[in-house]
Amino acid sequence: MKFAASLFASAIAFFAASVSAAPLDVWDPTITSPVAGTVWTIGTQVNVTWSTADEPAHVSNGGQIVLALNQIESSFESLSPIFDLAAADGFYTVTVPNVPAGDDYQIVLFGDSGNIGPSFSIVAA
Repeated sequence: MKFAASLFASAIAFFAASVSAAPLDVWDPTITSPVAGTVWTIGTQVNVTWSTADEPAHVSNGGQIVLALNQIESSFESLSPIFDLAAADGFYTVTVPNVPAGDDYQIVLFGDSGNIGPSFSIVAA
């Protein structure tokens, strides 16, 4: 009985803290780089950037950067682990992977669902 009362008190305290805590917002930021015309070289480090203009006060989700080839083929490769989207300050540095050279690559920035940036090129080193 004492355990049940303690569990009930803990549940009430958790609920009260949840209600009084600031609301958490899911954020899906807009990619600002790479843009159309950008050329990445395999093996180099580059920054993927996004706008922080609409960042909510309390971001509740992480982010992940994925490289896509020709959205129609749905070929994707992760360029980052899941990271703290709010703490990244609008950029994340990635290493350009060893992929076939081409002009139809896009960055997908997953926040809530995913923003797909414009097509850009990747060239051999």
